Amino acid sequence: MTNASTDCLVLKIEEYIDGEIDTTLFILYDKNEECYLVRGKRSDVFNKPTPVSYSFHCEYASELIDFISFVICKKSRISYTLYNYNDFPNKSSRITYDYLKELFGDSSYELAGYDNKKYKRKVILNYLRMLRNVFNYY
Repeated sequence: MTNASTDCLVLKIEEYIDGEIDTTLFILYDKNEECYLVRGKRSDVFNKPTPVSYSFHCEYASELIDFISFVICKKSRISYTLYNYNDFPNKSSRITYDYLKELFGDSSYELAGYDNKKYKRKVILNYLRMLRNVFNYY
């Protein structure tokens, strides 16, 4: 990514099972590469070995919502929060799950958040399209 740093919206989605976080997704749109980026990880809620983080990249919101619908159960409750950052690395490959996880303790970046919502594909799809419309060079 070669352009100067400006605002970048990040949508954080957390899936809850029995009141415990099961999956966390950080979603952003890379304007330079013209693709969506997901950094995600399952939690250790079932006392299994520690899960590893994963990444997903795609060009269209419709592809991304299919992925989200696969990794998050439609019957689960979710929380989603929208953040605005202005100091990301110039290369999206340096924006890892661990990097994003460390940033999310600072509420000064938070724009809005909603807890304990039903999974609604259309609502999340609208939020994904919103991310794409923010002019965000890193």
